[in-house]
Amino acid sequence: MAECKCNCSGTSSCASNAAHGKVYACAGASNVGKISMDLAIALHQANRYQMSCAAGVGADICGFTEGAKTEDTMNLLIDGCPVGCLKQMFDKKGITNYDHIVVTELGIEKNGNFTYDESIIPRLLNELAESGL
Repeated sequence: MAECKCNCSGTSSCASNAAHGKVYACAGASNVGKISMDLAIALHQANRYQMSCAAGVGADICGFTEGAKTEDTMNLLIDGCPVGCLKQMFDKKGITNYDHIVVTELGIEKNGNFTYDESIIPRLLNELAESGL
């Protein structure tokens, strides 16, 4: 692997906080992809998870894959729809320490635009907290 130049280890310009677990979001081209990303950001900003880069894991850049495999960390994968791209990627990389949610399974219908009711994110934050995530 090439030398890491981005240094996204919590001490650079990448997002960081004191949360132990990491959250990864779907970047799908739909409302539920945007909800996945916005929910991950909200979880990060609430210090419940530390946001990390799913694309970095997929591309094996800067140790993201090894960081996701850290056994004492539980990752949260937020996929927008049942295709489950994040889950498939983690499974193919042998990363098993994760919880997985799918936005469409939380009562949100997928559509081809990027707009959604702003009350969805607080509702999902509460639902996740109630389920222990």
